[in-house]
Amino acid sequence: MRHIEALLQVNSERLRMFKKSLVGIALACMLLTGCLSSGGTATTQPSSGEDEVAAPADATVLKLGHIAPQGTAYDNLARAFKALVEEKTEGRYTIDIYDSGNLGADDELMENLQTGVVDLTVITASDINQFAEEMSVQDLPYLFTSWEHVEKFLDSDTATELYTLTDSAGMKTLGFMARGFRHVTTNTGPITTPADLKGVKIRVAESKVYADTFGAFGANTTTMAWGEVYTALQQGTIDAQENTVITTRDYKINEVQKYLSLTSHFFAFAAIQMNPDTFAGMSAEDQAAIQAAATEATKSESQTQKANEQAAIDEMKAAGLEVNDVPDLTKFSSLVQPIYDDYLANHDKKYFDAIKALEP
Repeated sequence: MRHIEALLQVNSERLRMFKKSLVGIALACMLLTGCLSSGGTATTQPSSGEDEVAAPADATVLKLGHIAPQGTAYDNLARAFKALVEEKTEGRYTIDIYDSGNLGADDELMENLQTGVVDLTVITASDINQFAEEMSVQDLPYLFTSWEHVEKFLDSDTATELYTLTDSAGMKTLGFMARGFRHVTTNTGPITTPADLKGVKIRVAESKVYADTFGAFGANTTTMAWGEVYTALQQGTIDAQENTVITTRDYKINEVQKYLSLTSHFFAFAAIQMNPDTFAGMSAEDQAAIQAAATEATKSESQTQKANEQAAIDEMKAAGLEVNDVPDLTKFSSLVQPIYDDYLANHDKKYFDAIKALEP
């Protein structure tokens, strides 16, 4: 029986990789066909905002993909970045934004970024870890103690050095947007101590650190695509999920959950990434403009996320979600030392030490 189960797992993984390859090939063919049939401009339609201005006829068009609906955090970051790129390059470059996963899910977007099918992405920073393992330091539980701590990190040389770790993987990281602390929502009851999570089936991101952390809390963890979470909660396939309060609000998770517990267990980031060859093909002036646009957009949108957290909480409370503070976070943080020990045994300690040294 174990032999059969092992074969099924191997075949399932092969099928998953085959499907991903087909998606990448289909996307490449779709965009190439569009370019050939329209004299260099792809017929695949990007999304457009209400204030969209037509690009100059001689502008170089870059394709940016992300997984989020219009009007949510990733999309707002993409549009802020687009506006700044077009301003700072004086129209030499413009960006077409493909939202809502129209160019693939996060893993597909990163693979298409590496091959140059996509020029730019706004991506969940944790997903980058599979290509740059040292960057997974950002995921450690209770690493960041406050928004001030996060802001000091993002302004530090440590963050800049972390960004360079993806260069060898064919992805240039231009910057991180701070999304906020992640918290738990449940249908089983409020979470005030780890004991309240015992046996709770919770969806976590596809990350060993995430799974190990909630395993230490006593929960039963499962991974699934973010787009499947609402339905899984609605149908009772899972009991709980964890994310920032703004993401929880934007994706209407409060409609299918009863409790929000402010556990602050991880801090979430989103990254702007670029194909290195596309970047290298620009003039030094335009490279500087692109980097400046990313730095400015991530910083301003980080502040927007910070400012809007309480409004998101208040909105969900008004709609009926029960929100509770966690009186003693040390009951959770005291359980995660094995996660730190495992991380530090397998990774360079310098990034961890540098981030901890920035703690206010």
